[in-house]
Amino acid sequence: MVIARIFALLFMFISLGAFAQTQKIDELFRYSKFKKLDTLLFQSKANQGLDVKLAKAKYFNSFKRLKESFALLFDIDTTAMSTNQKAHYHDNLASAYHLNGNFDRAAAHYITAQNYYKDAGDLLSYNSLNMDLYYIMFDPDVYNGNNSYLKAYHELALELNDPLQLVDLETELAYVCKTCTDTTDHFLKHIDKAYDYLKLDPSPQELSSIHFIKGMYYTNQKFLKDSAEYYFKKSLQIDESLGLTHKVAMVYFYIGDVSRIEGNYSKAIYWTKKANSYRNLNYDYDLTAFINETLAEDYKQINQLDSAYFYLSESLRFRDSLNYQKQNINLTRYEAEKKERENLRLEQENKQNQTYILGSLGALGLLMILSVSVYINSKRKRLLIEKDKALQIKGIENELKKQQLKALDALVMGQEKERMRIASDLHDNIGSNFVAMTAYFEQLKKELKSKPESSSIFNRTQQLLDDTYQDIRSIAHLKHSGQMKDRDLIPALEKLTKNVSSFSKIEVEFNSFIGHELELNDHLELNIFRIVQEAMANIVKHSKAKTASVSITNIESSLNIIIEDDGKGFDLQKVKAKGSLGLEGIQQRVDLLRGDFKIDTKKGRGTTLIIDIPL
Repeated sequence: MVIARIFALLFMFISLGAFAQTQKIDELFRYSKFKKLDTLLFQSKANQGLDVKLAKAKYFNSFKRLKESFALLFDIDTTAMSTNQKAHYHDNLASAYHLNGNFDRAAAHYITAQNYYKDAGDLLSYNSLNMDLYYIMFDPDVYNGNNSYLKAYHELALELNDPLQLVDLETELAYVCKTCTDTTDHFLKHIDKAYDYLKLDPSPQELSSIHFIKGMYYTNQKFLKDSAEYYFKKSLQIDESLGLTHKVAMVYFYIGDVSRIEGNYSKAIYWTKKANSYRNLNYDYDLTAFINETLAEDYKQINQLDSAYFYLSESLRFRDSLNYQKQNINLTRYEAEKKERENLRLEQENKQNQTYILGSLGALGLLMILSVSVYINSKRKRLLIEKDKALQIKGIENELKKQQLKALDALVMGQEKERMRIASDLHDNIGSNFVAMTAYFEQLKKELKSKPESSSIFNRTQQLLDDTYQDIRSIAHLKHSGQMKDRDLIPALEKLTKNVSSFSKIEVEFNSFIGHELELNDHLELNIFRIVQEAMANIVKHSKAKTASVSITNIESSLNIIIEDDGKGFDLQKVKAKGSLGLEGIQQRVDLLRGDFKIDTKKGRGTTLIIDIPL
């Protein structure tokens, strides 16, 4: 009993410590203490708990380090979370999607986070997401219904009476007035209210935002140069002290915009270059591309075309980097979303197990009341009925599977016979004919070599014959390569990739992450082999690649195949429009196996095929 109390007290102190730690982190975020957050989250080795991981993701979002945010969030096991932790998890995930331009996903996760915040009793966080959803619903491509989130935020903010939420409300209401005759008076009235609320609970980042909004108003709505620059510089001073370099860059850019509106492009270039110097070139490509594009336009206005061309090229380079970054994020998200779905499945199983346990306890109480004889008889009847139903269902399922397997085997065998016939014809008939043609051509060349003007024609013709023969030989070898006679997939794929490396100039790497205990049926192995073989044929014929790789992995209840090359890539839409027998063949086989097939390619960046097949 004493030991139990000691453990209870110990657990209570640990929980209070974790709660205090979370409160401290939330307070640092609320008042923009990013330097202290950096020390607490990244320089202290003791802080590695789930709450700290969620705080790190929020920190990454604050500085638009989205790849790190996605990787961290999707590495978290969501099944072990409390309701409050789930709320923060979906809130951070929504914010990352929002910053990455995935507005539909962001909205879905914001709504999920709201539900968890409500269950946890955190109405302050719940209401803050009403404003995020309001901004997303501005876009008619995402949502074209009635956007009532600002109204909901307004009502709850007044009820909660939180100064910082009232600051955000007033700055938003400053722009909302359908019946105002004097928009300036309306704007300044609400902005002054925002300043007053901020005095009750000072936040430097909120103060910077109000200054920036006021500067924007005097730039775009009612142009007053001196007032605009004054408020921009006040915002700039705060952002620099907080270390928010991406916001510093944005303020400098809009200071340049003031000069741009005046037509003073030389001064606009000065401030815009100043903005460019604050970009983090490791990850913030979108604003960098926009700033360089604006510089190109400014130099064009003053007829300095060399500089305009330079900054336009820089803009395109960072656009490409942005696309590459988004590809990496999408690949990270693709792998991670699998894990997220698996976590949700495990969470549902846990709930089902809990329901089952509670049901069992209830049944146990009932059984204690009922007599033993009644219990045994009812159980026997129930088991007999369930057994009969199970046998009937199993019989129907087995019969359907047999019919499906027969149809699949017949289709695959027909394809195999046709493939072997074509390969044999290429090698035995057309190949041997080309050998004979080459021999006759050699004899003809010897007999007519006395004519100098024919020499180049003969040499070119012989080169074409040799090249054509090598092409036919390569195709025949590829079609024969790694036959599935022994029905053993991995050795056949190893042989296939080695043969491709030997008869082509492409170095092919093969990796298998399949356990020995996994057994695949014959038609599945054969179709997987043909998918990889077709992909290799496409790489040899079209890619002009130097290296390629094939990876096959068993992930829970599915088989993942990734085939990559560093070749010239292609325009996927154009290829689909023209029709590609190779890609269509792969798609047909994947569909046959009820799998999923994705292509990631771009001209000059190689090609990646991602295939998931359920087991």
